[in-house]
Amino acid sequence: MLPTGTQLSMIVVKDQINRGDGDRFVELIEAVPNAVVLFESPGGSLIDGLIIGQAINEAGFNTGVAPETACASACALAWLGGRVRYMDPSALVGFHAAYIEADGGLVQSGVGNALVGAYLNDLGLGVDAIVFITSARPEGMNWLNVATARQAGIDVVLLEANGSEVRLGPLAALKLPSGFRWIVMESSHSPEKLRTADDADQIVRTRNGYFASVIGPFEATVAERLKHTLSFVPEDAYLSSGNGFLFSLPK
Repeated sequence: MLPTGTQLSMIVVKDQINRGDGDRFVELIEAVPNAVVLFESPGGSLIDGLIIGQAINEAGFNTGVAPETACASACALAWLGGRVRYMDPSALVGFHAAYIEADGGLVQSGVGNALVGAYLNDLGLGVDAIVFITSARPEGMNWLNVATARQAGIDVVLLEANGSEVRLGPLAALKLPSGFRWIVMESSHSPEKLRTADDADQIVRTRNGYFASVIGPFEATVAERLKHTLSFVPEDAYLSSGNGFLFSLPK
């Protein structure tokens, strides 16, 4: 917890969310009347992420993701608990289906997805939001931005570091934290001609008028590994920082 010099406390949730962190978070906020919870985490324990998010929601706290940082998986679910959800335009908030490790791979968890669905319903989120949050394969990610949030019915406020609210048009540029990359599988003048569209996490428009089917983004080392190990990724796929990518089209 960080002092702010005001009656508003700032709580930072950083790094992996481990088993027991949910209960520790509940204990931490028992005597905190008002706070904003800032997240920077790749995720971790699903149950503890849900506990943190539920505690935030019941306390009426706001949540945020700072510039050039990422909040994914269990972290993103906890972030959803905020009364007001803030994120910087260069931040990443990502969701995927709940999963378990089985037979040396990742398998979707029906029980986990049911728990997530019940939690999202308690937050007042609708079917479109639940589908967006739980539909990405375990090794993939549905990343939230203004366009995808609007389509899914998830209220998000874009806030820059100086505290000013950002209002982006439909052709505003996507931004990535440093060290993250997209896997670009294919590009075309027409989105209908993208043969890899069904396997893409997003279809993005570029400033030069092309459309591209992309996976990710991921940390650069992870993106490089997945480019060579995912069977559906073409051999000529490449990594990109997304400079010139615009907000994604609905798939």
